Amino acid sequence: MTEKGLRPLHALILLIFILSISTVIVLICLHLKIFDIKEIEVTGTKRVTEKEVLKRSGLRKGESTIFFREKEIREEIEKCPWISEVTIRRHIPNKVSIHITEAVPFWLVVGEDGELLYMSVTGEILGKANFEYRLDFPLLVGDGISDSGLLGKALEIRGLSINSDVLNLKEISEIHLDTVYGISVFTTDMRRIDFGSDNIAEKWHKMERIIKYTRKINLVEQYINISSEKQGIVDFKL
Repeated sequence: MTEKGLRPLHALILLIFILSISTVIVLICLHLKIFDIKEIEVTGTKRVTEKEVLKRSGLRKGESTIFFREKEIREEIEKCPWISEVTIRRHIPNKVSIHITEAVPFWLVVGEDGELLYMSVTGEILGKANFEYRLDFPLLVGDGISDSGLLGKALEIRGLSINSDVLNLKEISEIHLDTVYGISVFTTDMRRIDFGSDNIAEKWHKMERIIKYTRKINLVEQYINISSEKQGIVDFKL
């Protein structure tokens, strides 16, 4: 066999040798438990307990830090509705860290059994609402809650209200989502504003101008309908 023909054979022998040595090293490390997990650190928890994260991860001390399947563990942890993101890091030789980012409630909704539930920005139900965590979120009602388009419009209203000096988020009690008539906002002092379902930002600013004007002339609006693009209807409190 020529020298040129021997080169592939030498390369194959070298590869087999390297793989063999690597296998032996790994087996020795496993036998000596050099890469066994000795510490699992969980950070970022507020509502979710460290115990729940560990249980969902399936990780145990004494397992190898080399062979666990990071993607599967992350997906299992993220099945918890309160967890929106998971980052897993291996710290060779003996430590694994899990950092979670919890979902933030944006709304309250009423469940089938009549209980108040938290809903995330994406429309996912997070769990039962309680006084300990806060109840001062706008309540979403109506047959349009499952409509992603209407939910997006409600989010737009929420965003506009945060910095508004006319109708602040804290003043919004309920947001009704109707697949036919669009969005209606109810305030904590029993006012109602009908927005429809289009051009929400433009109508919001129109609503602000109406309220500012009515206050200048010492009137208080009871009902504002700006669902039409052309005109608005205003009823005042007596």
